[in-house]
Amino acid sequence: MDNMESSKLEEIAFDGGPPVLRIYKDGRVERLVGTQIDVPPGIDPKTNVESKDAVYSQETAQYLRLYIPKNSTSSSAQKFPLLVYFHGGAFFTWTASSPMYHTYLNSLVAEANVIAVSVDYRRAPEHPIPIAYHDSWDALKWVASHYGGNGHEKWLNRHVDFNKVYLSGDSAGANIAHHMAIRIGKEKLDGINLAGIMLIHPYFWGKEPVGDETKDPDKRAKIERLWRLVSPTTSGADDPWINPFKDQSLASLASLVCSRVLVCVAEKDVFRHRGWYYCERLKKIGWKGEVEMMESKGEDHVFHLLEPTCDSAMAKLKKVAAFMNQGP
Repeated sequence: MDNMESSKLEEIAFDGGPPVLRIYKDGRVERLVGTQIDVPPGIDPKTNVESKDAVYSQETAQYLRLYIPKNSTSSSAQKFPLLVYFHGGAFFTWTASSPMYHTYLNSLVAEANVIAVSVDYRRAPEHPIPIAYHDSWDALKWVASHYGGNGHEKWLNRHVDFNKVYLSGDSAGANIAHHMAIRIGKEKLDGINLAGIMLIHPYFWGKEPVGDETKDPDKRAKIERLWRLVSPTTSGADDPWINPFKDQSLASLASLVCSRVLVCVAEKDVFRHRGWYYCERLKKIGWKGEVEMMESKGEDHVFHLLEPTCDSAMAKLKKVAAFMNQGP
């Protein structure tokens, strides 16, 4: 190691270890994953899905990306279900414009024939938890403002069936989708009739293992350490933001107007057991809705984003699309 590299490493206040991120003592953040150049919106040549960006918060200048199916803008009468999507990345990496999310949303919109809104939120550690949740709620309120056809975006005014709104996300985004669904249930956001939520490889954790979850202290400590990085004021792995089973938030789903939940897990994913546990708890608290599970055999965390054309990814895409097309 040369002197320059040695000096650089000595300045590190936190090293998540490749390929995660580094925080330097002067406050600089070096992300080692999710660093691909963001892609612009437009017409996707493979699916003919059209996308554009819109600012949902003038105060923070945060944006979201809207997607609409092929040739939909030419018909003012056609209405589509609405998918509000929250990207993953452990709250610290990737954006709504990252190539793999842009590719995924184009494919999902084409398959499901829905309108989608992909939310970009401020990331930790520069903007620690709970800022991502606050931004996501602001985005939902902006979306809801189009109910009645008086919002800023004509795609939402003209083409969205607000009786069929779905929330989804992967990993940290699935965590956000859960908390947004809970908040909608508590605050009854006017204009949003929540038809269902789809949690893809949800990023939930806890101090004590559930099911056959790993008991390896090093692995568990690494996950908790990363959580503390994005949420420095946290109480730990049982913080309700990351462990919804430790407070009353999950019980709130029992009275939620949402009638359907889909949870997707991957066999090799360290978070797999939390997804199964989520469904078990929903049933135990007496929630009256329909719970569906999908497990992808032989696959790991967010495999469908990394290898979007593999058979398992295509099967999961079709399952999520069918879930929205089936009802309510």
